Amino acid sequence: MKILLFTPSYKRPYMLRQCILNIKNQSYTNFTHSISIMYDDESEVLNYQVLFDDILDDRFIIQYEKNSSTHTNAMSTALQDPQPYDLYIKIDDDDIHKKDYIKTIVEYFKTNTCDILTSKISFQLNNYFVSKGVYKSLGGHFPDNNFLMPQTYAFNHKAFQVLRNIKDDNNFEDLQWRTAWSIHGLKDDNVDNSLKYHLAYSR
Repeated sequence: MKILLFTPSYKRPYMLRQCILNIKNQSYTNFTHSISIMYDDESEVLNYQVLFDDILDDRFIIQYEKNSSTHTNAMSTALQDPQPYDLYIKIDDDDIHKKDYIKTIVEYFKTNTCDILTSKISFQLNNYFVSKGVYKSLGGHFPDNNFLMPQTYAFNHKAFQVLRNIKDDNNFEDLQWRTAWSIHGLKDDNVDNSLKYHLAYSR
């Protein structure tokens, strides 16, 4: 299975560095990670390279792009490597995942029939505390919510092709994506119950 991770990043270089290090620490290592550094003015990215040149390997590809809408930014990042992939996983530049995150998503797609895998509420798929039945406000403040993890957006090539053909309305990308996938009748598995994942994430 060919896996593409994609990360558009805008004015968060230090978060992006941590994100890259986190991805390098994943137990599943057979992937390509496409990263776009978005800018308003080219002068903003003159010193970016020094932040990454000591940690990148041949799985990571970086481009610099003029900032646009969230959908356009995400699509230009995913299309930086135009070859078809079996599975696309959106990784935000401020996401920090436990080590089996990608592995668990890949295994899910191998054992379930779906086009899209999402977590309805942020932090569910990748959260040990949720799997134990401990819920906290998603709008809480540190340190009360410092264990929370990001929501999941993973989808197959069929779902990606739908995204390539939608007209960008400048709304948030996840709202546009869900609407387009629904119109095309794609199967969206939403992971509301994290119990089946707690072994993967309790290490």
